[in-house]
Amino acid sequence: MSPGRPAGPPRWQDPALDEAALRVARLVRDAVGVLRLLGHARWAALFEPLVPVFEDGDRADLLVAARRARAAFGARDSVLDAWDSDDALRLRDALDRLQLLLDRRQATGT
Repeated sequence: MSPGRPAGPPRWQDPALDEAALRVARLVRDAVGVLRLLGHARWAALFEPLVPVFEDGDRADLLVAARRARAAFGARDSVLDAWDSDDALRLRDALDRLQLLLDRRQATGT
């Protein structure tokens, strides 16, 4: 949790959010292994510290991590250039779903 801000409701109280975050954690962990095998240490280093956040981070930390991971799929410099596969697209889609859930929770105050 980031210091200086309220923790908000525990994420386990929102099963859909918790499930989405854990799915992303699994996909990110797998991505780190694949990217290392392919010799793309730069991308692996970007994703690796995000795994614990997706596994157990609070909502605010999840939002920051989701945005950071999603930025890796940018238009100019993209992890898809290093790892163009269905697995990469699954990760991108899972990040989008998690970010959508987080944005909705934030907008509705739930």
